[in-house]
Amino acid sequence: MINEQFDYSDSSESRVSYIFAELEKDREKRPFIEFLGGNIIAGDPLVRSINSDGTGRVEVDTSQIAAEMNGHANKYKGTSKQLFAHYMLSLATGESLSNKELLDCAKHYMKALGYGKGAKWVATVHNDTDNQHVHIVACRAHMIHGEIAPNGKPRPPQFSVVSDSSGYKKGWEACRELEAKYNLQAIENPDHCFAKNGDLFRKGNDQAKILRGIFGDLWKEGKPKTFSELVLALNERGVAAQVKTEAKNPTHIKGIMFKLNRPDGRWISGSKLKGTRLTFEQLIRKEGINYNPSRDNGLLGLPPNAYTLVQSVKNPMPTYQEAGCVTAFRRVYVKLPQNNVRMRSYVKNRGRLFGIYADAGSSYLGFNASFHLRLRKKSRNEVEIEIEAERVAKIMKLMLSIIKRAIDDFFDGLEVEFEEMAPSNELPDTALRLNVPAGVDLPVGDMIDVMELVAEEEIEKQVKYLASLCRGVTVAEPEQKLEA
Repeated sequence: MINEQFDYSDSSESRVSYIFAELEKDREKRPFIEFLGGNIIAGDPLVRSINSDGTGRVEVDTSQIAAEMNGHANKYKGTSKQLFAHYMLSLATGESLSNKELLDCAKHYMKALGYGKGAKWVATVHNDTDNQHVHIVACRAHMIHGEIAPNGKPRPPQFSVVSDSSGYKKGWEACRELEAKYNLQAIENPDHCFAKNGDLFRKGNDQAKILRGIFGDLWKEGKPKTFSELVLALNERGVAAQVKTEAKNPTHIKGIMFKLNRPDGRWISGSKLKGTRLTFEQLIRKEGINYNPSRDNGLLGLPPNAYTLVQSVKNPMPTYQEAGCVTAFRRVYVKLPQNNVRMRSYVKNRGRLFGIYADAGSSYLGFNASFHLRLRKKSRNEVEIEIEAERVAKIMKLMLSIIKRAIDDFFDGLEVEFEEMAPSNELPDTALRLNVPAGVDLPVGDMIDVMELVAEEEIEKQVKYLASLCRGVTVAEPEQKLEA
């Protein structure tokens, strides 16, 4: 017996409609579908009749089942939105069970996944392929019956969400128990599946699906915080990880691949698994996995000097303060209208200062920038520490807005994005370095004027030529080169 666990959804209508073939395009499947039951009050939505010519006719209306599911979900007041699940149990070709036995299988499976009496679910059997299979749609909102209060009155019921921790493993074990109970064909590996003709095959092209399922379980159990933790956690689950570097620059990280530890396992890139979440870049940016070369390169199989220009997730405190100076780091991305040869040459000749990145339809110039705000502090007798810290934070925020506006002006017409970067002793080289004085003893208006003037002059010196290249404008390259 094979079990499939599909992605959750935020409504029940489409799932319930599918398992009963309610859509007109699925009408021909209806004679092969039967209502098994479940933990619901609504009855069989399939109405069978005979046409005048003696042919059979099946109509279906799932509105009552969907309403019962949605009404149950509405009683849950938590934050989870994906409250509806879809599961499938498949028998091998030539095997079949009675509807009573199939309902027992569904009950056993759902209990193993954590669906008790306080949950709603419905099951159907489909006999339209060579292997009999059961579809189950469930509402993950689970009612916990109230206990008796000290005053002797029952407490009102509470609602939680059925835990999906290790759902892949629980479903696999439940199927093994049902195979033994009903003398079904035993499946040796969880990554086996039945083809449409009922033949058993190893999911060669579905290894990506298996890996996604393993990642899903790992994320639910507790997402790793670092790449070292990620590699170790995947190894425990039978998955190897390998980081790729650029052929012409073996110290620059290009991407990450994963493989099932089995004889026919093959390397699959993170972009093929899920480009929006499992690439090396998105694991850092979107998933919050922290990358530290000195800590992680060994487990990732990288040389000690390997690096990436992609920075860790946004830090709520992106600035730090030293004596007389406050520093902030930002990642700057400029969306390019075109990738011309001069731009690539300019970036290539500056090594770690710049990178060109691409997504599905655009190219971006990326570089790091550090901003240093030099302060002349008032005496401690004049201002208490808390007030001083608040004052400095306001000035820093003001300075960053001035700098962003100035950079936007130089890259006029192009989309510029700033990302916060956590302070680190191992930051790659910065392409833009500004030292902006803040005359804190001046009136606010005068202080802003001074900061704007210095910021504009420094930015013009360092990025004017670069900005012209991004816009495709031909200007003479300045004699003074950017410092590494």
